Amino acid sequence: MRTQFFLPFFLLVISTVAPAADPEWVSRAAFNGRMASEALSRSNRVMHAWLKLADPVTGLLPRNETNPNWVVRDSAADLYPFLVMAAWFTEPHLYRTSMQHILRQEMLLTRRLGHLSDDLQPGGRGFVRPNLEIDEVIFGSSEYMKDGLLPLTELLGETPWYHRMRDIASDMVKHAPYKWKGAPLPAQTAEINGNALQVYSRLAWKTRDPRFVDAVVHIADFYFLHQLEATNYLPAHEWDIKTDQPKRGVFVYSDHGNEILGGLTEAFVLARTLRPEKARQWESPLRKLLDRVLDTGRNPDGVWVHSVDVATGKVVDARHAHCWAYMFNAIYTGYLMTGDERYRKAVEAAMDSVSRNTHYLFDEAGAGRKWGANAYSDSIEGALVLMNRIPHPALDRALDEAMKKYYARQRDNGIVEYWYGDGNYIRTAMMYAFFKSQGTFLAPHDGRVELGAVRDAAGVSLLVSASHPYQGSVRFDIARHKEHWNMAGNYPRLNEWPEWFTVEPGSAYDISVNGGPPRRYLGFELRTGLPVTVAGGEQLRIRVTPL
Repeated sequence: MRTQFFLPFFLLVISTVAPAADPEWVSRAAFNGRMASEALSRSNRVMHAWLKLADPVTGLLPRNETNPNWVVRDSAADLYPFLVMAAWFTEPHLYRTSMQHILRQEMLLTRRLGHLSDDLQPGGRGFVRPNLEIDEVIFGSSEYMKDGLLPLTELLGETPWYHRMRDIASDMVKHAPYKWKGAPLPAQTAEINGNALQVYSRLAWKTRDPRFVDAVVHIADFYFLHQLEATNYLPAHEWDIKTDQPKRGVFVYSDHGNEILGGLTEAFVLARTLRPEKARQWESPLRKLLDRVLDTGRNPDGVWVHSVDVATGKVVDARHAHCWAYMFNAIYTGYLMTGDERYRKAVEAAMDSVSRNTHYLFDEAGAGRKWGANAYSDSIEGALVLMNRIPHPALDRALDEAMKKYYARQRDNGIVEYWYGDGNYIRTAMMYAFFKSQGTFLAPHDGRVELGAVRDAAGVSLLVSASHPYQGSVRFDIARHKEHWNMAGNYPRLNEWPEWFTVEPGSAYDISVNGGPPRRYLGFELRTGLPVTVAGGEQLRIRVTPL
């Protein structure tokens, strides 16, 4: 029987507080359009800069300036997929040629165990490691799926990269090197098992394949019904399967550890619909887990520390987690699943704090360490995912300032920092761009034309500003959690692509251009694109009202 979520968390969220009739909306939309256009143009430049660095023999991309190897957990996970994303939106011919060529080469040259890949040297010299090391292959595969192929599928749906992910996931179940109660576990670490839970959960939603559903249930059982009680409801960073004891008894609230909390909450959401008997078993340990991380892991500003000891709950590393919002995805999902207001209030308190203490977004010192662009990425993206559920004007303004600093990190040649994290620069810039355009975009892309949006309770107002004559279309977003994943609800999750103003295929929308009489469109037409023509130096004001 199909169960219902506790709260209606699939509702659209308003991202601005002023009504669209306010004449100030034009200036706000113009600013949003400038920021969005710059994000897309910068992403395009990163893409071209890195395509020039592809190995002439294999066609694959280096890890960084000094390491020419294609490293699955880095080059494949954090760089290449976002070049694909930039190509799809800014130069579709490269999506169909260069990007699919890299995928072809990756599949032909790097697969070592079924569909699982290993690191590759340039120049046709073969694998980096002479012998198969299964833990390394599983780690790389889990990162490639969770950090690269998941967000691509969230955004673009069923592409060749989705099928690549599904094949990898199938073989990761098949070749998992550890077992608990006779069933496979991908790893002994919270990071890899958290990656697997997130990937398997989303594939289970989409396919209803029992292999993926069972894999989710087994990993979640290992934590909810076994490990957590032994670790005071803080997952151990590493667990020794043979001795059945913690091997590294800390819980990491930052990345490379916090993935398990998101994975376990995703497993619970899935179980509420597909395995309700498991959800009933897991609810009590889930609440204890969420309560424990809130009680032990927050600094005085309500933001996560880096790590704590699982036995005592005492802080091991007090540096703040730059990906502060990722764990709050799980806390907010806990609120959606249980209705417990404490969880929602904890998320709101953190957002308030970060909006006031902006070093959590872009402090160059970074609590004693110099931030790289990737730390900006994690912080900004997490904030956007939460703002999709909880509008926060002060945090919105803080993000604008953070993005100005973020843009400035790019070099004149398009490179940001000359390592695989440059791909995350694209991901963050484009996620921010679609926040500022409320999910709309121009096809074809033209860096001389800007599209910004302002949202209100009745609809969305769009402003197209062109410094050069333009003819194309405005395309609208869709409810991707339903159409790409077949999910019962749009819960916050790591590496999602937030939905802003979405159109339903069979719904009607009135559209007025430059204050003229409205014309009625259906959602399937807007998905294909609203035709626009703009003369150079002019603006087009478009009002969209759902009926």
